[in-house]
Amino acid sequence: MKKFLFLTAIAFSVISCSKDSGNLNLTGEVKGLKQGTIYIKTAKENGIVTLDSIVFDGKSQFKTNLNIEEPQVLYLSLNRGVSQSQDKNLMFFAEPGEMKITTSLERFYGDAKIEGSKNQELFDKYLASKRNLTNRQNDLIKDQMLYSKSGFQNKADSLEKAIQSTTKRIYLNAVNFALKNKDKEVAPYVAITEIAPISNKYLDTIQKSIPDNIAKSLYGKALIEMNK
Repeated sequence: MKKFLFLTAIAFSVISCSKDSGNLNLTGEVKGLKQGTIYIKTAKENGIVTLDSIVFDGKSQFKTNLNIEEPQVLYLSLNRGVSQSQDKNLMFFAEPGEMKITTSLERFYGDAKIEGSKNQELFDKYLASKRNLTNRQNDLIKDQMLYSKSGFQNKADSLEKAIQSTTKRIYLNAVNFALKNKDKEVAPYVAITEIAPISNKYLDTIQKSIPDNIAKSLYGKALIEMNK
């Protein structure tokens, strides 16, 4: 918990918001949305904090400006206006410059297209590779359960090795990604969020591989703190 608080406290401390100026110009569209509110959020020590809110009144496009000192993860949260709950959330890896997010009201998360962030582009590729491995693992688990329920316990047991092997591949896939993309902020982010929760075996290797500018970044500092 202490390590999580360290990370989120840093995230809050480096962001400010301005409607008219900022080094991140964020534009986008939520197709099909006419009424509702978009919230741009970050994590803070005591919870999630709203950095900006954009009210939709007849138009589906939006734009805002934020000041961020470096690439970091933010969240786009949608309140459709039909309830008090904010029932749609989209994570994105923000970077200074021009960014565009387009999605739909019907599939806010599934239809999201995020442009203008190299870290996001790399993270999307990582998530796609992880999804392929996870789908394979789920298929094996389903087959194992079916064999077991049908009384073919030997066949069910024979799949356990394949399941464990796929689990290891999911973990090593994250490690390889972090090492391959060590010159981007997404590398320590994946180490913190995808690797550390499973095992800290490769954290030291990843930490030593990242260049100085990444080590001094938001997630680089958090990785170093976590690896102490």
